[in-house]
Order: sequence, then C-alpha cells, then structure tokens
Amino acid sequence: MSLLREILDKMYVEPELLEQLDEDQKQTLYIKMREEQIRRWKMHEAEAEREPQRLKRNKRGIQWLTGRDGEVWVWVMGDHPNDRTIEEIIEEEAKRKALFEKTIV
Repeated sequence: MSLLREILDKMYVEPELLEQLDEDQKQTLYIKMREEQIRRWKMHEAEAEREPQRLKRNKRGIQWLTGRDGEVWVWVMGDHPNDRTIEEIIEEEAKRKALFEKTIV
C-alpha cells in the first residue's frame, strides 16, 4: 500500500512525516485529503438516496396526536372538572403499591 493511500484511508498524517514535507507537498497532500473527504461524502449521499426505505425503517420517531383543528393535542392536568388532583393520584398510587407489597409477602 502506498504511503499516500494509507494517509487517505486513515485521514491522518504522522507529525514527523508532515515536518519533512515542503509547503508545496503539504498543500498537495491537503488537497488530496479534501478530495477524499468529498468523495466519501458523495458516496454516502448516493447510498442514502438508493436506500431511503432501509434508512427510514431504522429510525425511531414520534407521532403526535392532533386535535380537530390539526394542532398538537394537549391535555392540561386539572383543567377539566373530572380531573383528579395530584394528591389524589399520589394517594391512589401509594395504596396500589402497599396492596401489591402486601400480596407479595
């Protein structure tokens, strides 16, 4: 494997090697590294366009409920007269937990 190919594969240049290069060689190396970055990016983009379903299938997402007006549906605890207070919810949860622990023992 050539030294240039190894550098382009790793996208890293040993500092000792870099010190030995003159400015023109450094510029040439940086240009080649940038061209390799662009080539990899284009290849990744082309692959993403060829396989959109595979990429979409692996992504997780959220789907919000919407109201009649099309806006995100929101429920504010305590706004409705039939809503329980937080104290009632905590008390009920404590009773449920105590009952569960009692049945285990």
